[in-house]
Amino acid sequence: MTKRTNLFPKLTCPREMHFLKIAGISLLLFCTTSQVAVADTYETYAVTATQQSKTEKLTGKIVDENGEAIIGASVKVQGSTIGTITNLEGEFTLSNAPRKAVLEISYIGYKPLEIAIGKSRDLRITMEEDTKTLDEVIVVGYGTTSKRKTTAAIASVNTEDIIKAPTANITQSLAGRAPGLLVTTSGGGLNNFSSISIRGGGTPLYVIDDVISEERDFRNLNAEDIEQITILKDAASTAVYGARAANGIVMIVTKQGKAGKMSVNYNFNYNWSQPANMPNKLDAHDAAFYKNMSMTNDGLAPAYTDAELELFRNGSDPRKYPNTDWQELCLKNFAPEMQHTLTVTGGSEKIKAYTSLGFYDQKSLYKFDVNSFKRYNFRTNIVADFKEIGLKVTSSIEAYKTDLRSPNAKSGDSYYHTWGHIQNKAPWEIAYNPNGQIFNTPDNPLLEISPEAGYTKNENLSAIANLALEWSVPYVPGLRLKALGNYRINNDKSKSWKKSPLAYDWDGNPNDPGKPSLSKSYSNWSSYTVQGFANYDRTFNQVHTISATAGIEAYKLFTDDSSLSREEYLLDVDQIGAGPVSTAKNSSSEGEQARAGVVARLKYDYASKYVAEVSLRYDGSDNFPRGKRWGTFYAGSLAWVISEESFWKTLKDRHIFDQFKVRASYGEIGSDAIGRYAYLQSYGLNDRGYLLNGSWYPGFSEGALVSKDITWYTTRDFNIGFDFGSLNNRLSGSVDYFRKSTKGYLTSPSAVAYTDPLGIALPKVKSNGEFIRQGAEFILQWKEKRGDFEYTLSGNFTYFDQYWNINPNEAETDTKNPYKRTTQAKGYWGIGYDCLGYYQNQEDIMNSPKRQSSTNLGAGDLKYNDFNGDGIIDGSDQHRIGKNSMPRGQYGFSADLNYKGWFMNMLWQGATPADLYMGGMIQGSQSGSGYPPVIYDFQTDVWTPNNTGARYPRLRSTASYNGSNNYGSSDFWLINTGYLRLKTLSIGYDFKHKLLKRVAWMNKCNVSLNGYNLLTFSKANKFDIDPEIGDGNLYTYPVSRVYSISVNVGF
Repeated sequence: MTKRTNLFPKLTCPREMHFLKIAGISLLLFCTTSQVAVADTYETYAVTATQQSKTEKLTGKIVDENGEAIIGASVKVQGSTIGTITNLEGEFTLSNAPRKAVLEISYIGYKPLEIAIGKSRDLRITMEEDTKTLDEVIVVGYGTTSKRKTTAAIASVNTEDIIKAPTANITQSLAGRAPGLLVTTSGGGLNNFSSISIRGGGTPLYVIDDVISEERDFRNLNAEDIEQITILKDAASTAVYGARAANGIVMIVTKQGKAGKMSVNYNFNYNWSQPANMPNKLDAHDAAFYKNMSMTNDGLAPAYTDAELELFRNGSDPRKYPNTDWQELCLKNFAPEMQHTLTVTGGSEKIKAYTSLGFYDQKSLYKFDVNSFKRYNFRTNIVADFKEIGLKVTSSIEAYKTDLRSPNAKSGDSYYHTWGHIQNKAPWEIAYNPNGQIFNTPDNPLLEISPEAGYTKNENLSAIANLALEWSVPYVPGLRLKALGNYRINNDKSKSWKKSPLAYDWDGNPNDPGKPSLSKSYSNWSSYTVQGFANYDRTFNQVHTISATAGIEAYKLFTDDSSLSREEYLLDVDQIGAGPVSTAKNSSSEGEQARAGVVARLKYDYASKYVAEVSLRYDGSDNFPRGKRWGTFYAGSLAWVISEESFWKTLKDRHIFDQFKVRASYGEIGSDAIGRYAYLQSYGLNDRGYLLNGSWYPGFSEGALVSKDITWYTTRDFNIGFDFGSLNNRLSGSVDYFRKSTKGYLTSPSAVAYTDPLGIALPKVKSNGEFIRQGAEFILQWKEKRGDFEYTLSGNFTYFDQYWNINPNEAETDTKNPYKRTTQAKGYWGIGYDCLGYYQNQEDIMNSPKRQSSTNLGAGDLKYNDFNGDGIIDGSDQHRIGKNSMPRGQYGFSADLNYKGWFMNMLWQGATPADLYMGGMIQGSQSGSGYPPVIYDFQTDVWTPNNTGARYPRLRSTASYNGSNNYGSSDFWLINTGYLRLKTLSIGYDFKHKLLKRVAWMNKCNVSLNGYNLLTFSKANKFDIDPEIGDGNLYTYPVSRVYSISVNVGF
């Protein structure tokens, strides 16, 4: 760097210079909101041996390598709390610095220094720029790169933040963490996972320690074992992985041992979870009141007299007029969760080892302990580095096991059934008889969660072994050869014992619960992956750097699945042999799948200023017939680090832009998502196809006709973006625009008005269909340290849209309708009516277009828009309505604060508007089917002559009374589920900072309080509906709010 020039040559008079100093100090105070807290650092004096010695005044000035003053650098006496920061001239003063002490100097963007105080009491200290953060090593496909030199769209996730989140699995803690990483949750429950998407695509590829892994491997990772998470988003970073990487890559590097004495770390979390938002149900009196209203609105007699309403209220006749709170009877206030992790690491420079054990135990909100989940994790690795011959050997073994137990009764065996019954059960239905026995009423959820009911047990076990050899060839500088082998087995089993417990009438007489049934299934999968690669990295003449990678990869999978069942058990014995042989069923299947690829990549870097990269994968998949199994896919990318140009020097020296890089990429990635054996003529087997002479015989059915056009789908991926760093890289960020276009879709001619002359759909043909997904994203981050106070603020936003540019599956007649077609249409929920509100009176009804099937209309019923103006409301008036069924944008704002051992981590995460369509129970349309017309508190806002601005229309005795006028598909029933949540909050203290500082045998002791989904702001709140519930009837386990205490100790 050269000496900076004055950008303001005219401002030389003292008054103007004084003004600039004041303005600079004001800006500094604005950027660092912590001055009050930091002041304590400078003014508090600890009594230490160093400070008890004689002190003197110490002054100094801190400059960079060009002699320019560094403003705001931290100056602290080591081992004490004496400290200050430099002023606008880079100067500092310590009025009581010990004579023999060491100064700790630090500033963002520069290497920290330790300066021993000598005889001089006026110091001049030069700090050297630290490019480590810019050159941070990032693991990418089959290699590594640095932030400075990357040409691709890549984002990183802070793993420390993931560890602090009190979630059941890693998928639930990723929302809002990185641009382009979209996380959607649909309800809650034990072993529930959030869906991960990169830029709105499908399931991404997961690569763990250089090996393509299954999604379940990622889901069941112990967060404590993760070293680095990198999101690869464009073709420049994903093309080397071929077809499976069309939706992006989540790349994980797990922890390895570190040289040094053995250390043991133990982490414990205890969580309490409760519904983040669950609507309150009406009691029997209020539900009966609205039932009466629905009857009288239709001119019918009320269902209950005033005297009967009073009996519901006072509970004096629980037999005829019960008042049952199903939520109270079936659910606990909190569900406990517990997690333990133990890690051991250590070794020498030659051999390092790492081992971890993890256990997670989760209970549900059910009143009885019939729903539980347990996960066991084990991971160990050894790294042997034989530097004398340039050989590095890494071996690892990972295993995890999950156990999920759920209740299983004949009336319900899933969250959908059980929670549906808890939520929609009428409060005037009986739960228990006077003897405390479960009452025999249809769909009684107490039967489904009873310890006497049946169960479903799912046990999944995976074991994975890796061995990697990396040899730095001694006689060819820069050449490294690498071989890797991976073997895995999955052993899964499920046992479903469907049994209903006894239920009783009011007098204690038992019912006939039916006979139990048992089904079991087994799945044994194994696979292996082998890789062989050569990497060459060499710099010539100090400015020309060439990096080349070439290699092969092969993968093969073997599957073996089987199932068996028996029904109509006479004995309460949950074993296959105890069931009648005559009801026995069994099935099995076996399969193999293979993939292979040849990979090549070449990267050229000139003086860390101009970077070009090309990559290629010759990809093979046995999903295609011979002759079409191989496809060639490629990507190219460029990056220009403009901040290294001479014309940028002024901006760089002034730290307006310390770094500025522009990059662009384009590539084509294949997809083989067409189904197994689609290229073969197939037949379906039914083990009970024919009944002859009282015996079953298998039968066959013809499969789909084979298409001659089966081939790779191709996704064309374009990305352009820029990265920057400013103000000594305290402020950094990136912005990207992306566009993905997928072509090559197969479609059946039968879908576009062809007949089926062969009695079966015609074979699929290649179409000109094109699906487009495009959008933009950005991230901004501010990182700074002031004395003992260090903080990082970050915000990111991702928005995308997707649509069929040409929909090959849409009939031509539909494509020509601009209001209903899906072709080139985006940003809508579905097809329906525009609702204009409510009919105001009979005159309004008579003078307005109506649905032909609507009858008995009255004020307060829904009124629809005559979209085509023909005077009739019918299907022709329906068109695209709403926004989207899933949010098109997600964002996150995070803050990390550290001060004198205290730390706080906070994440606000949100999503742009998306529509959830109310189900029949939330609409109130099921009143004619035996359900109350109003179940929840929020449904009581119904239309009456005195409440014409109500959220709900006029109550009706049955939906059919007015021809189901109010329940046609319309935008009236759409709920905006956009939201902003306090996703995670963690506050804690590091006792090793001061209180336990001198305890030599303990190297870590942290205690923190954590929360998850603590606050939610959403328009869905007025319905008491969680914006991430995902079910319009609330027939699912609710999204959880979690409170947690965490203890982390190390020895």
